[in-house]
Amino acid sequence: MTESPQIQPERVNVEPVVALTLDAQCGNDPQEIARAMGQAFGTLGQFARQHRVQFAGPPRAIYTGYGPGGTKFTVVMPISADVQGEIGAGPVTVGDVPGTKALRFTHRGPYVKLMQTYEQITAWMKAEGMLVTDADWAKYMPMWEEYVNDPESTPEEDLITHIYVPLR
Repeated sequence: MTESPQIQPERVNVEPVVALTLDAQCGNDPQEIARAMGQAFGTLGQFARQHRVQFAGPPRAIYTGYGPGGTKFTVVMPISADVQGEIGAGPVTVGDVPGTKALRFTHRGPYVKLMQTYEQITAWMKAEGMLVTDADWAKYMPMWEEYVNDPESTPEEDLITHIYVPLR
């Protein structure tokens, strides 16, 4: 039997939230993903300032697709109140993000090293029989990252990212 890697998840119940959301897509290159995500979060932040929306939790990037056609994701910022009546048509929406049961893995350090943590998660999931090939990740979509602390005020080595794999 294959030995499980060192990374260990926590089983968690993720509560539903009301959030600002914005869909985006880009290629699969990690630098391209980082740029697209930065732009999307910037758009949400600008919208929040313009509409005086208060955040109520750490931001998320929910991955809805990854493959030869590129990476599709939704950036999410939980908010403290429903502002749906106050926004017009546009790319930013207010919606409910459902809760679920999930495995939560923790990445500590710079975002540029997230792929190393994903490799450990993949190895763990294969050792646990949850994945046979990397293509099996599709059955765990949408999965997401939650950015626990602010990259503008936190040294890179102290950044914490939670990676959630939903349980069905």
